Amino acid sequence: MDQFSGGTPTHIEEVTAEVRLSARGLAFGIPALKVDGMDPLAVYLAAEEANAIMRRGDGPVVIEADVYRFFHQNGALPGSAFGYRSKEEEQAWRGRDPLEAIARDLMERQIIGAQGVEDLRAQCVAMMEEVAGELIEEVDGKRRIVPALWPEESFRDFGLRGDLSEFDGARFEEEASFAGPLKEGVKFIDVVADVMGRRMEQDARIVVLGEDVHRLKGGTNGATRGLSADFPDRCLGTPISENAFTGIAGGMAADGRVRPVIEFMYPDFMWVAADQVFNQIGKARHMFGGDSAMPLVLRTKVAMGTGYGSQHSMDPAGIFATAPGWRIVAPSTPFDYIGLMNSALLCEDPVLVLEHVDLYASKGAAPAEDLDYCIPLGKAKIVRAGSRVTILTYLAMVEMTRSVVERLGIDAEIIDLRSLDRAGLDWETVEASIAKTGNVLIAEQGASGTSYGGWLADELQRRCFDALDQPIKRAHGAEASPSISKVLEAAACARPQDIEAALREIMADQGLPLAAE
Repeated sequence: MDQFSGGTPTHIEEVTAEVRLSARGLAFGIPALKVDGMDPLAVYLAAEEANAIMRRGDGPVVIEADVYRFFHQNGALPGSAFGYRSKEEEQAWRGRDPLEAIARDLMERQIIGAQGVEDLRAQCVAMMEEVAGELIEEVDGKRRIVPALWPEESFRDFGLRGDLSEFDGARFEEEASFAGPLKEGVKFIDVVADVMGRRMEQDARIVVLGEDVHRLKGGTNGATRGLSADFPDRCLGTPISENAFTGIAGGMAADGRVRPVIEFMYPDFMWVAADQVFNQIGKARHMFGGDSAMPLVLRTKVAMGTGYGSQHSMDPAGIFATAPGWRIVAPSTPFDYIGLMNSALLCEDPVLVLEHVDLYASKGAAPAEDLDYCIPLGKAKIVRAGSRVTILTYLAMVEMTRSVVERLGIDAEIIDLRSLDRAGLDWETVEASIAKTGNVLIAEQGASGTSYGGWLADELQRRCFDALDQPIKRAHGAEASPSISKVLEAAACARPQDIEAALREIMADQGLPLAAE
């Protein structure tokens, strides 16, 4: 590994008291080898030993190889040009160049002569010049990459997400048109566990990871009930280490032989794993030209109102919707959860599945026997037809909004968005509703700063400007995240009175003020 961190002049001894980084492997019971990375034979022998350990089935191995990067992070200049290395240090390491060292060793052993070494160097240089000659041209005395080799600008967003061709032949259902028997009064949290159990039974690639998913009768809420008993090798409890197990899951998904489902006990914990979630998993398909699938599902719950405070109560939809690569689904009924989770587990893109603690105890209709249907990604649902105002909402706010609308007697159309990502939002349904009503309210529970409705309102203003009779209204939480105080927590979240206030403004601006209660 490099003597420095990234391209900065940070020495290892400045950031850790244990400069043998391989010692970290030993702390986890992982065999570790430290080797002079400038010695090709030593590296070869270390790799042989590591392979022998792994082929015996004794798990992974850490190899720490000390090497030296002769140039700066980017470009042809050495580190001394930037002042964080001395020329004497660079010269000393140059004397240990592995190519020079192995050439000397081979000559000393009379395996090859000096002329043979020169011939090999000439062949290597010729090969590289031949390769470079196909990539580089000289124009006005300057070398440049052949313009035709650069991608077209139209490639800018190519491969950010897949084309969903994996859904060819999938069976799609909606509750309103479902032909099979429906069972009433099904508890939401029960279908969360049931559909995952069904998919794990049908697909041996699915592995569940997260804190306490294997304990407490299915985690903190029962979402993984029965999985550890039925699939002890595929329901894996993890340490409190979101960054670690998210990175492991990302590697599993990229490998393609495993379909990981990870659970963040609370969505706020995504910040602990932000590099893995946003820089790695979300960007992977685009970074590698769109050819590499990333079939990972991340489950998490919105827990506003449960009294767990500012670090456990956010709605992450707005963050994920403004980050590239992720698909987002937000089921609000037991029937929809089954179909959308099945779609998430079929999708070759990373999918965030949002749940809400207020919905866990709720009950609704679900198939009596069928756990195998899908609901299309990118399909919203009109849960109440109306002509005066379009209300866009999701999760627990769907029923809260419907309750307010019906109490006030407003002719409102309520749309459960269900798919929240940019690529998956059902613009057709939303725009058709706005064309009919001319008025929009976006209702969400979370804080204003990380609001999902912020970007959605901006997009709708441009898409639907001519159809709008007034600016888009929004009901959302306060700037601060909910605190541990019950009073302040309630005040920080959007409540029925906030929805009512916004609807009263919308109706008044139409010249149809509602009577005071």
